[in-house]
Amino acid sequence: MMYLERRARNLRIKLYTSLVRPRFRRLDSHLDPSVDTKNPEHISIGRRVHIGPLTWIYAITDDQENKGLFIPSVDIGDGCSIGRFCHITCSNKVVFEDNVFITEGALITDSIHSYEDITTPIIRQPLVSLGPLVIGSGSWIGNGARIVGRVHIGRNCVVGANAVIVNKNVPDYCAVAGVPARIVRRYDSHQGRWVAADEPLRTSLMEKSGSVRNRIEEVLEDLTMAP
Repeated sequence: MMYLERRARNLRIKLYTSLVRPRFRRLDSHLDPSVDTKNPEHISIGRRVHIGPLTWIYAITDDQENKGLFIPSVDIGDGCSIGRFCHITCSNKVVFEDNVFITEGALITDSIHSYEDITTPIIRQPLVSLGPLVIGSGSWIGNGARIVGRVHIGRNCVVGANAVIVNKNVPDYCAVAGVPARIVRRYDSHQGRWVAADEPLRTSLMEKSGSVRNRIEEVLEDLTMAP
């Protein structure tokens, strides 16, 4: 019975993929019907990619009444694995390079809501696009990690479970953990091994534009530094 159930499920996935493939910019892997995608014409999924059930991938094009305000690009490279219940949103650019491993319940977004106007519900305030957000090839994102804004994570990095990274860079071959995330291990090429570390992450915001965006970035930094 279990064999027949698996066979039926695989057939459903293959049929669903064949039906939705033309909607995507690229879809070279099978896609579970429970994966929720919005605006798939802005989403590219490479070969041998696994995306777990009930994951949400949203390419944001509109903000309130401003239709077509954003031109997003979600690029998921070959060999990536994304666990169940992940939440991935993009209004600028989100890139998972090849063989990125994202475990369950991760939040990855290059955007946040403004909340400057205290007279307006936050849900009705403008979306602030902070990307691009890039996760380097071979990296591993732990359960429940939160990666927000303009972020670049290097090659073969580890982001610990429930770690929070907001507008920061992670160098190649580093392991980070905590809230806010800090480098706790890095690969020492001279010693040829991983060594303990305790280093803050550096900001990835090369330039700032607009008072609202500046204030939001300051508040996000304060929130991640709070005990």
